Amino acid sequence: MKKILILISMLAAMAFNSIASFDGTITLANDTSQYAYGNGGEFKAVTSGLGTFQTFCMEYNEEFSPGGTYNYRINDGAVSGGTGAHAVDPFTGKPMDNISIGTAWLYSQFRAETLTGYNYTFGHNRTLSANALQQAIWWLEDEGGTKNSYVTMAESILHLNDTTIKGDSDGAFGVVALNLYDRNSGANAQDQLAIVPEPTTMMAGMLLLLPFGASTLRMFKRK
Repeated sequence: MKKILILISMLAAMAFNSIASFDGTITLANDTSQYAYGNGGEFKAVTSGLGTFQTFCMEYNEEFSPGGTYNYRINDGAVSGGTGAHAVDPFTGKPMDNISIGTAWLYSQFRAETLTGYNYTFGHNRTLSANALQQAIWWLEDEGGTKNSYVTMAESILHLNDTTIKGDSDGAFGVVALNLYDRNSGANAQDQLAIVPEPTTMMAGMLLLLPFGASTLRMFKRK
């Protein structure tokens, strides 16, 4: 059993490290007739490591070309993003604006399709919802935007005010930033939001490997 637990610990460490420093590719698309509003979210993200999902911009002044493919790195915040960039990117050493707790909560609700007031039916009304949520995210990330009903709802549910709602999320709700980089020049592109499994979820998955680990060790012993 001790050997099995060591094996599980090693696998868990490998999984955590791969997420902490994961590099992959992402292709973003927008469709203003279905889900996107102008230059803001929603965007459809097709990634090499996190699947396909809808996402939103973290920054206002950076851009990407729809249909283009970029490298991405999973991180705690937007690199060189906003006036609230008080952290340091551990990969590049550049200033980093950590994801706010308000953004993390709103995006997690959006992804679960439980965000109150959001129209999830593809079409014009969804593009209006997308614009409102994008404006809220930009406001929460000190990128301009608008304090609207999504922000006040998050403040009410999380029992936070205009200042504390912008505090660092510290990985809450599994929400992370995807730092995008041009595949040729390495220049920064528009960072996006995503969700990865939280450590407890990963450990639960590792426990499913216990029977496999036990049978493997018995096989080695017989040999």
